[in-house]
Amino acid sequence: MSASSRPPRRAGSPWRILVHEWIGAKGGGGIRYGRAYDVSNDPASPARGAETARRLSEIRPGLPPFEDTTDRTVIEGTEFDELVIGRWIHLEQMDAGVWHIIIGGVVVTVRADRDGRPRRVDVYGPGDYDGPVEGCAYSVAWTADEG
Repeated sequence: MSASSRPPRRAGSPWRILVHEWIGAKGGGGIRYGRAYDVSNDPASPARGAETARRLSEIRPGLPPFEDTTDRTVIEGTEFDELVIGRWIHLEQMDAGVWHIIIGGVVVTVRADRDGRPRRVDVYGPGDYDGPVEGCAYSVAWTADEG
């Protein structure tokens, strides 16, 4: 892989988004999905998908070969900037290595080094930076000591 085809060495890279076609609910309440769409900036993504399908076929010798139906799109030379899902998640790059996510009124800020390793995480409750969402209950549970 040449230097120009490698994902940039910045906190917002590599990145990947996976979405699935909605088919509907099963009779028992489960969710059914159809085709998968994988979008990333990693040129090796399609080859990895093919290798995963090959390995799955090997470990299931009594079944038909696994068919990878994922539609893969590679957008080389890009860095992830923003994701908005409905009205409850907003993730955005605020500065080099600084990410801000609002999840239903809770704000998390992450500072990462250029290899994408988190170096500091700050969490703010509803009302500090974003308002609480009407009808939403909030709780916080820290179960591990700070490392």
